[in-house]
Amino acid sequence: MTDFPSGPRGDVRALPPAFAEHARRFYAEGGTPVAPRMAATVLLLRNTPELEVFMIRRAATMAFAGGLYAFPGGRAEERDAGIEDTAARELAEETGVTGAELRAWSRWVTPEFEPRRYDTWFYVAALPGGQSPANLGTEAERVHWLRPSQALETHAGAMLPPTAVTLAELAGHASAEAVLTAALGRDLAPILPRVILDERPRMAIPGDADYAEAL
Repeated sequence: MTDFPSGPRGDVRALPPAFAEHARRFYAEGGTPVAPRMAATVLLLRNTPELEVFMIRRAATMAFAGGLYAFPGGRAEERDAGIEDTAARELAEETGVTGAELRAWSRWVTPEFEPRRYDTWFYVAALPGGQSPANLGTEAERVHWLRPSQALETHAGAMLPPTAVTLAELAGHASAEAVLTAALGRDLAPILPRVILDERPRMAIPGDADYAEAL
C-alpha cells in the first residue's frame, strides 16, 4: 500500500477540525454507519510526453467534497449495466470522452463516520486518439491536465486522501501505457480508511503502522 504523501499544507492524512469533531461525536454517540452507495471515478491519462492526468476542481457548492480536486466520476444508477458502465457513463457525461479502455485500479470506501458514504471504484484509461476532454458537467468549476507529482505539490491540501494516494501511485510510472500495464496486477480489495482521534486527528489505511489502533 502506498504511503500517504505530504503536500505544501502538510500530511494529507490530517483531519480538518470539522471532520475530527464530527468523527468524535459519531463514535461517542455510538453512531451507526450508513450503507455506502456504489460509485466510480476515472483517471484519464495522456503523455505530453510526461504522464498527465485530467483533474477537476469540484464546485464549492457540492454537498460532497465541495471545492476539492478529484477525477471525473459519480454514483451508480439503475440504468448502468455494472460499475464499469457507471465509470464510462460518468466520463462521457462530464468530459465528452467515449470509447476509452477502462482498467480497474483500486476501490475505496468512505470512512464509517461520514453521513454520505461511497464504495468507489477507481479506473485508469488512456485518452483515446482524436478526443479532447471538456468540462461538460455542473460539478466542476475548473479542469486541469496535471502531472501526478505536480498535482500533489500544488493541491495536496485540497483533495481527499484516496485522490492523493492514487496520484502518488501514478507518480511512479512514466507513461499511460505503464499505468495500464500495472493495473493488470492490482489488488482490488476494498480500502476502508479509519480515523485516529488523539491530539493529532488523522486518517489511516491498511498497511499503515497505526491502522490497527484506528477507529
